[in-house]
Amino acid sequence: MRTKTIIDGFKNSQKFRVIFKGDGSENDIGLYLTISQMTTQFATVTARVICWEALIQLSYERRMADATRKPIPTGLGTTIRGKQVQVDLV
Repeated sequence: MRTKTIIDGFKNSQKFRVIFKGDGSENDIGLYLTISQMTTQFATVTARVICWEALIQLSYERRMADATRKPIPTGLGTTIRGKQVQVDLV
């Protein structure tokens, strides 16, 4: 039996690079995680929610690009809830 995909458009085993910034310092936090690891590997709910929202937005942009026959994006940099996040397919 197949495992249901967590986020439409991505396999649960696909690796992503996730970078957080937004506390005003020069320190960035970067992680390499699969989608299935993202469900359990974040220490705070805020980080997990920001990452999920960015992935859902990237998934939507990929579907829209496919529908309009534009180049498919492989990453996204955005600000969510005052925190900057960047997600990229590895």
